[in-house]
Amino acid sequence: MPLVTVSNLRSEDDLDAIEDAIVRTLASMPELAVNDWEIDVVPMLRPEGFDAQVTRINVDLWERPERSKPALQELATRVAEEFRSVVGDRHVKVVIRPYDVGTAGWVSL
Repeated sequence: MPLVTVSNLRSEDDLDAIEDAIVRTLASMPELAVNDWEIDVVPMLRPEGFDAQVTRINVDLWERPERSKPALQELATRVAEEFRSVVGDRHVKVVIRPYDVGTAGWVSL
């Protein structure tokens, strides 16, 4: 299950639209085999009085042969552009971190 953490969101942001845009975009490259129903988006609002301007989107994906660095870079670019299409011209950093499910400790209950 891809976990997506979106930090430093603003209270006026449309969280449903942001989630929809991220899920749609992550699933938009069929060759990467990211299924929309498996994506878990966790929004985190910036605390009151904290005025950092950068929104960061972290995406954790299992390693797969088809998820090459160039493909993940393209996906990160698409996610950033789609996020900005929802919230406007805001600075955003997208980090896609693949991890080896064979060596990682994880459980699904």
